[in-house]
Amino acid sequence: MKNIKHVLRVMLLAGTILSLSITSYSQDEEKTMQKNESIEHHHHQMKDVTIKKIGDDSTVVYIHKKCPGHDMMWDRNRDWDHFPGKHCPFACNNGKYNGHWAGVELGWNGFVNSNLKMDYPGYEFMDMNVARSMMVNLNPFELNLNLVKNHFGFTSGLGFQLDNYFLTGSYFLVKDSAKLTAYKIYDDKGNQVVLERNKLFEAWMNIPLLFEFQTNSQMKRNSFHFTAGVIGGIRIGAYQKEVYKNWNQMFYLKDENGRTVGTFYNDDKYTRQHGVFHLQNFKLDATVRIGWSFLNFFGTYSLTPMFFKNQGPEVYPWTMGITLLGW
Repeated sequence: MKNIKHVLRVMLLAGTILSLSITSYSQDEEKTMQKNESIEHHHHQMKDVTIKKIGDDSTVVYIHKKCPGHDMMWDRNRDWDHFPGKHCPFACNNGKYNGHWAGVELGWNGFVNSNLKMDYPGYEFMDMNVARSMMVNLNPFELNLNLVKNHFGFTSGLGFQLDNYFLTGSYFLVKDSAKLTAYKIYDDKGNQVVLERNKLFEAWMNIPLLFEFQTNSQMKRNSFHFTAGVIGGIRIGAYQKEVYKNWNQMFYLKDENGRTVGTFYNDDKYTRQHGVFHLQNFKLDATVRIGWSFLNFFGTYSLTPMFFKNQGPEVYPWTMGITLLGW
């Protein structure tokens, strides 16, 4: 009888313990479900945030950012094409039309006759070395106007053009003659002088009127562009620069018949004479620009002659080059 009572007591104790265990488990399970629902609700409200736990004491939060036209995670492994415009202004245009004028450009310049040849009858002293004839464009700012869905627009602005025409002959240009005239230079021993350098320089202030098509207005780095239009300019300076091998002596100017028409004393290796040289005061150039991303090539051809009519050779300047830095 005692054994039966002992067994009943053990069974009662075991039942009590089991009941308490089931109750505790149910409470823990309910708390876990409530916690999961809270996390899911929190994640639903913060759909642009991903929380990842690493180990027992580390948590990584991923914040999703949006760049115009791109849904992306702000990840250091992404390339620059996906960075938001405010963090990468030179790569992202924020969806706005942005033309290709402002910047620093380098190229070559020259001039051709009306037949597009480098032949100037009666003005052989204008023969030039094209390889050395470099030009620079400094375009400080531009104005843009969107015309069609930020893919086609109008661009204007301000620019300064510096042209260098390196002449192959050793001639002295006369700046105050009835028409463009040049004479050979002789030293005091009667020897013809060969100049180390002889160039004609022009400076222009330009205003462009350009129409441009671009394929991607949101991301400059991934966009093709084509531009055409005209550039008007006003001449703001001109001079001839000569570099002598020997100086501190009297020099003589002689015409084609060997007759002395003038003299001058030069006491410096470098000489520079400012003048008009019968150059036009205004110009109008046709221009084309084409490129991809930050790469931009340009070319111009003048619609107006370089010199006044009947005062110099009928030649038309041209330029071609590349943009070194654009903004």
